Amino acid sequence: MLRFLKWTGIILSPFILIFLYVYISSSGLIGELPEDGELVYSPRPIDVNSLTEKQIFFGDLHVHTTFSQDAFLFSLPMLQGEGAHPPSDACNFARFCSSLDFFSITDHAEGMTKKMWDDSIESIRNCDAISEGVNKDLVVFAGWEWTQMGLSPDTHFGHKNVILRDLDNVPDVPIGAGLTGLDLLIENDLTPFLPLVADFPPESIDFDFLKFREESYSIPFCDENMQEDQECKERAKTPKELFSKIDELGLEAIVIPHGTSWGIHSPPNSKMSSQLSNDNHDPEKQRLMEVYSGHGNSEIYKNFKHSEELSSGKFKCPLPTDGFEPCCWRAGEIVNEQCLKETGLACNDKADQIREEFANNASSLLRFGLVKDATEEDWKQCGQLKDSFLPAYTYRPAMSAQAALASQVRTGDVLNSFKLGLIGSTDNHKARAGSGYKEFARKSMGDSWGAKDHLTWILPPERGASFYSTGGLVAVHSDKLERNNIYNSLYEREVYATSGERILLWFNLLEDDQEIPMGSEFSTSNNPNFEVRAVGSYKQLPGCPDYVNNAMPKEEISRLCLNECYNPSNERHLIDRIEVIKIKPSEDLSSIDQSIQDPWQVFECEDKGQGCAVSFQDESYKKDKVSSVYYVRAIQEETDAVGGDPLRCEFNDQGECVKIKPCYASGPDFEPTDDCLAPIGERAWSSPIFLNYLNL
Repeated sequence: MLRFLKWTGIILSPFILIFLYVYISSSGLIGELPEDGELVYSPRPIDVNSLTEKQIFFGDLHVHTTFSQDAFLFSLPMLQGEGAHPPSDACNFARFCSSLDFFSITDHAEGMTKKMWDDSIESIRNCDAISEGVNKDLVVFAGWEWTQMGLSPDTHFGHKNVILRDLDNVPDVPIGAGLTGLDLLIENDLTPFLPLVADFPPESIDFDFLKFREESYSIPFCDENMQEDQECKERAKTPKELFSKIDELGLEAIVIPHGTSWGIHSPPNSKMSSQLSNDNHDPEKQRLMEVYSGHGNSEIYKNFKHSEELSSGKFKCPLPTDGFEPCCWRAGEIVNEQCLKETGLACNDKADQIREEFANNASSLLRFGLVKDATEEDWKQCGQLKDSFLPAYTYRPAMSAQAALASQVRTGDVLNSFKLGLIGSTDNHKARAGSGYKEFARKSMGDSWGAKDHLTWILPPERGASFYSTGGLVAVHSDKLERNNIYNSLYEREVYATSGERILLWFNLLEDDQEIPMGSEFSTSNNPNFEVRAVGSYKQLPGCPDYVNNAMPKEEISRLCLNECYNPSNERHLIDRIEVIKIKPSEDLSSIDQSIQDPWQVFECEDKGQGCAVSFQDESYKKDKVSSVYYVRAIQEETDAVGGDPLRCEFNDQGECVKIKPCYASGPDFEPTDDCLAPIGERAWSSPIFLNYLNL
């Protein structure tokens, strides 16, 4: 049991699914499983004349419905959830509330039955078929999430979304990662944890998670002995197996890692580079990476560790730096502060002891309980990447996009590297595809969990709940809004990420009168010339456009859109600056921070409402004779955003965080109407341009 407790923190999301499962399983409650709802059979009006030129389309390739086990669980009234959000909600929301051009449903494969999968595919096909030809207003892709969480860095590969090109060629069932995460928890006897659930409201339960669990987890894996025609679940334990099964089934698919730096499921000291050395990366399938979602930003690499391994299974606490304080170190500081308050003297031996204990339990769900009588505020900014744009919770730097782009691993004569385009999406678990069009309703438009009212937990989720936003978008450059065109742009990496705003962005390599777009790989010995153009997103009007009010019932606009839709004005936000990042990939994985120049160049914009355009040359490329990677960030003027300052630090004159006010999810300090707004510079990240130095 102690060993189980030690690694539960790795495989648990902050949802504390242990306690909920035990509570519901023991209750004997009766209910109905969710089914798909009603589609609105009306396309969104589009400007057909604009389809003659290459343009930018916006989408969301990471959306969960109530068919995902965690989304189902948190739809329960017992948890003050909203109720079911089936696949039809994702369609209606994308078409009318958020006005997207394309999206995909990516429910967790591990918990889906064949009926759930079949219902989802049918809903997706129906949604996509509502508009056709030149009047196409919405393209819908089928997909799923492969949800893998290892117990150690060597066995951890992370979560990946699988996006299929065709709706006519889909597998009989999606391919999951097997017993991992919630599946592994449910297989264990967790009844001793029942007392840890507290203060649930006296509302009736209209769903039955026990029935959901029994229907899903009783299905055997396809590689076990079974009768002919018996339903089974496809399983791939590693990315290598996943890629192989996709090939065996004759599927054309893009596999997209996401949430890589999110410490909820990534063990401390995990590395993306480990997937290059054991055939767990397929460059023909794994061509994109989700750099930003409602679960935070996974862009930045910084050289820090949460704990430092001394020997196999033995860790010590690293020293803090200006940019990072390990929570094991803060645990010792809290103990010393408690001793000073009680006795007037520090207790360094006790502080060192708790630091060591915390470092050796850095993945445990219960690690913050190692320090008795500590409050949320006592932990300050520990475990968090500082001075960065909305970083993922308990940040894992070696799993970041920059770490991936900077890493090279040689296998024999082959030098392996990641050539990944950058995208954003939401990871919304309430079927709200593209939910970041307006900054409001953090618990509906984001995945911040907890309660509408004052539901409390004995193990409170406040700290993790502070690090959720309304999510991002993926933008593609494409000739037209058509399935193959959009998919081809995704495959060619002619895509970029945004933090949710519909910023327009172009990033090109200029070579002999050619414009070579973002995502391209090119060989040259000349100093490269680049151009960047960025135009800010439209400012939003309140309410919903007329076509939404004419197409959807008022009750649905209220329930699903919360009476607010994507409703652009004629005025755009201004672009504040353009930042250029240069990376020189290296085989020396111990010093990849020296390979990353961030920022390499910064261009302040004098945007008069027409956008910002800059050009530049790398004058050192020919001299250095080193292959390089370049991408850009276009950053808007500051505006308020949900969760824009997760811990809301108060700083002293020395710039030290002396007090925090987390964006609470429960308890006496929780304010249901507080959207935790704070000013941020919304942004877009281009896909990189990969330059291979050409030896003449």
